[in-house]
Amino acid sequence: MTNKPGRHSFRERLDYMIDKLRTDILSGVLQPGSYLPAESTLAKQYQLSNKSVRKGLDALVQESLIVKIDRVGSMVLDSTQERIRIHFGCSASLSQDFLLDELIAAFHRQHPGIHVFPVTLNDFNHVNSATEMINNGMLDVISLNSVQFQELSENKQTALLDPLEPDAGLYPIATEAFWENDELYAYPISFSPVILCYNRAHFREAGVPEPDSYWTWDDLIRAAETLSERLGKHAVYFVPASENRYSVFLLQSGLHTVTDSSGASTLSPETVKSLSIYSGLVNNHRIFPKYLAGDHEDETISLFVNGQVSMVLATYFNLNAFKDLSLDYDLAPLPTLKARDPQRMLMVTIGAAVAANSRQKEAARQFVRFLASEEAQSLIREKTVSIPARKLVAETAATSNLNRPSRYLMYRELLPAFFYHSELGLPIAALRSFRKLLNAYWSNLIGEQELHEEITQLIQQERLKSGV
Repeated sequence: MTNKPGRHSFRERLDYMIDKLRTDILSGVLQPGSYLPAESTLAKQYQLSNKSVRKGLDALVQESLIVKIDRVGSMVLDSTQERIRIHFGCSASLSQDFLLDELIAAFHRQHPGIHVFPVTLNDFNHVNSATEMINNGMLDVISLNSVQFQELSENKQTALLDPLEPDAGLYPIATEAFWENDELYAYPISFSPVILCYNRAHFREAGVPEPDSYWTWDDLIRAAETLSERLGKHAVYFVPASENRYSVFLLQSGLHTVTDSSGASTLSPETVKSLSIYSGLVNNHRIFPKYLAGDHEDETISLFVNGQVSMVLATYFNLNAFKDLSLDYDLAPLPTLKARDPQRMLMVTIGAAVAANSRQKEAARQFVRFLASEEAQSLIREKTVSIPARKLVAETAATSNLNRPSRYLMYRELLPAFFYHSELGLPIAALRSFRKLLNAYWSNLIGEQELHEEITQLIQQERLKSGV
């Protein structure tokens, strides 16, 4: 962080100094017995008055992190024996999704006797990494999104987590992601539907009406064709292989098989139509850029920010990339497969859970409760574009001047249309096999008929396993 004059308020600069010194002490950067820089040096470094620096140092004295010695300075204390340490396994993306670092700093201010150490888990192997580390006693708290909890549940590993008391102040649809057998295993922190995000300036320039709730995917494709023709660039993009994107189409049609005239099983016409629309969209390179390598939403956001595409499929988490930009954008519900189809939108929720074998279980519970508390949720509402999981906080007007879309609160009217991946009726492992089939199809390694046959077989195998 750079502390340029006027860029941050006095309170923010003071809090940053306290948080930075606290972190350096707790992490060992500043060793017990060493001395902090002089007050005048700290005042210059953090652009504070000497009086403010003294106030900040007094806070660290109250936390038993330092002691002030007259005419000598502020000495770092050895308080490791008195301090509780908990390890939090989490995704690296949480720093942007809802400012995890600031939430942890706020928790430290409230609970100076507990120190949270974030441990970054591999996003592509999150559940296995978390499971192994919990079993080895290396984690006290973990972050889980709704897909990861579903995977943990399907692997029959929810016993690794300690059940939590329900909190009526959280959105019921957000807590729904973390229930199993009448037990709640994680508190939701933030959630988001997958929505259509579009560049309003592009639509005005091309003379194309903005998206509305009656759009079908055919409407989107027609608008994209016009945008591409008039603006001379691609119009729409998302990562085709992302399970949070292709699953949207499967959710809208359902994954169903039927018996054909010869008695063989095949995909239902609705499922075939959804695959056809999806494939036709991502393979139409007049409007959709050729598939980019990798499976990261950063690719999508970069194209949108740079004005290279006019529409993207996104979540509210992705919108944090725009919060400090002058980008003129807005949101719309996802198009439907057919006109007047009921809305069915994919939902992703991020939560935090306590490891059942934690040696610091009460401290871990305090941290998880804090993440769902009004204080933490208000920080998310004010400083990010993510949706807080606490209902009253989420629906309170924010006072900060972030670049939020005018339709930010659109999600409130769409809550009945939100569904999780579990609605598809396939376990997460099978969905990932599905992704491999789609990649092979888009890469022309298999044809449409073979794709339909492989998907039909996959669905049937899973139904046999589950006894359906």
